Amino acid sequence: MNGSVEPPMEREAMSQLFRKEAMERRSRALFGEVVLCGPLPLWCVGVLIMGVGSMIGGILFGIDVNGQTIWSWLRG
Repeated sequence: MNGSVEPPMEREAMSQLFRKEAMERRSRALFGEVVLCGPLPLWCVGVLIMGVGSMIGGILFGIDVNGQTIWSWLRG
């Protein structure tokens, strides 16, 4: 049947072959599992950036090697 709609009896027969739950599960499986999650809140992103920045700053300006900080050693 090219481009035509199946007769109602054929559609009914096909839908009765499988349980409704099995068909729903199969149709969802084609697209993978649905996971709903929103983006990270802005304060979480800010805390992460501040944490990484303070760790980098502590390493560069706080560690003292032979009387010299790492930052001054890298510059000179």
